[in-house]
Amino acid sequence: MTSLRLDIDKSFHGCDQNLELKKASCRNKDLDTVPQNLSEDTEVLDLSQNNITKLLNSSFEVYPLIYFLDISSNDVRAIESAAFYPFKGLKDLLLAFNPRLVLPATGVFMMSTQLSILDLTSSNLKSLPNDTLNWSPHLDTAYLWFNQLSFINVSSCGMADTVDMTGNRLQHLTARDFTFVCHTDTLDLSENPIQSVDPHVIASLHVRSLVLGGYPLSYEVLANIILGISKSNIGKLTISKGSVGAFPDGFFDLLRDSSLSVLSFIYNDLNSFHPLVFSNLTKLKQFTLSYNNLPIDEIQPDFFEGMKALKVLRIDDNKWLIDWLNEPIRLKNKDETIEETPASLESLRKKPLLDFEPNELCIINNGLFSLIPLVSISLVVISVLLYHYRWQLRYKLYLLKLAVLGFKEMRDARDHNDYEFDVNIIFYDDDEDNEEWIREQLRPALEERLPQFQRNVFGDQDLVVGMHYLDSVDYVVSHSYKTIIVLSRAAVHDHWFILKFRTAMDHVSDTLTEFVVVVFLENIPDDEMPFLARLYLSDGRPYIHWTEDVRGQDYFWDELTKNLTINLRTNDLIPNE
Repeated sequence: MTSLRLDIDKSFHGCDQNLELKKASCRNKDLDTVPQNLSEDTEVLDLSQNNITKLLNSSFEVYPLIYFLDISSNDVRAIESAAFYPFKGLKDLLLAFNPRLVLPATGVFMMSTQLSILDLTSSNLKSLPNDTLNWSPHLDTAYLWFNQLSFINVSSCGMADTVDMTGNRLQHLTARDFTFVCHTDTLDLSENPIQSVDPHVIASLHVRSLVLGGYPLSYEVLANIILGISKSNIGKLTISKGSVGAFPDGFFDLLRDSSLSVLSFIYNDLNSFHPLVFSNLTKLKQFTLSYNNLPIDEIQPDFFEGMKALKVLRIDDNKWLIDWLNEPIRLKNKDETIEETPASLESLRKKPLLDFEPNELCIINNGLFSLIPLVSISLVVISVLLYHYRWQLRYKLYLLKLAVLGFKEMRDARDHNDYEFDVNIIFYDDDEDNEEWIREQLRPALEERLPQFQRNVFGDQDLVVGMHYLDSVDYVVSHSYKTIIVLSRAAVHDHWFILKFRTAMDHVSDTLTEFVVVVFLENIPDDEMPFLARLYLSDGRPYIHWTEDVRGQDYFWDELTKNLTINLRTNDLIPNE
């Protein structure tokens, strides 16, 4: 059995040390100060989930070799300006989830020239010192998720691969409220309620990829974004999650000679646009309109006439493709126009688009529509009986499905012995009800029903010590045969839990396998259901509801056991349940 825990040398201070690996874990030890009696050659120090309120200039003087420091989930309120100066080789610094964090006005990271990861997630930051990102010549990622930043004045900066400001309070991308001079690969401003944009601010960005979305963007804001990009070196623009509804004719004309090569509008409410609105995007190489509401009746012969550089077009999950392919089609370079869909049409991947036979793969039974009134009346009559016998019926249907489809479903695409971990359980650690259910229900059930699964990861306490938190979550998800996500009302309101959910969802897309099972511990109102959960359910992925009904619990454990012992490839050709 592979263990995620340190081989520990206990000492009187209460922390766990691995002297050989130079690691110390003081996680959840009820500390209110940084311990001073650890090994002086410690390189990895975990101080997360304690009650530390201050970081003094003297706090780390005895630990100059630390390159990984986790102080997340404390109550750090004050940091003296030279607190991190002893660390000449600091690479990863995690200060996430300190709800009253205030950074020194200047110079706090002056000596951290090797800094690669800076995590300030959900720390209620209202301002960011202008030299925060200045001292490391090449920062990998700065996580500024879900703070209270309403303005940005980063006027001194080096280089950073990714600066993620998702979920802040930025309303105005103007000279007064937004100064950002970093040379950055990706700047993510999604989930910010942007109301005004100065094109000169966009044009001044040294950013390769700009990400926006999460709030509706007015026509004026969109127009100013496009105007700014036309004068910038931005190569990729992504606008998602209900931010865009329509484009007027000529909207993108300014981008004719711009540097923009990748344009994505995903998960928006686009339902129509002028046939030639994109025709002047002459340098665009990749164009995505996926997950919108486009009922395109036809594509004009000159629709792509001006898009001479276009190599990749993604228009999946819209409403029009089936009807369009049933009509006579004329394509230039038809043998070079190939299908690049995900696993839902895997048999067509890398084949010419005109090989697609919608009548074979996408059958729509119009007769069903005429039965809707009759079915509705019948459902009213029999609903009481169905409710009374619901668990017996579900169990019988489950057995029937196994009898009919079991042979195909049981052909595992992967074997659990091929992975480092068997089952990874993601749950909200700070909810006592969740922990009680895991301890009293799930653990015993797994031991009884799946004794072959011995390498299980239960929540944050079993994550890999010494890795950045998100990297550790990603590592465990990607190296587990199956992942269980336990949803509760408390969990869906926790930003950190949602980030872990998103990590699992990303791996579903990357691996094209249904290795994630969602367990609902309670009913969650629609207005509290997070976007990721709604998206997961809309794709028909495996999920189960826990119940206090004894017969229902028998069904629950049978269904969960089945889902944990098979690992199907995603296949949307089979109708969703």
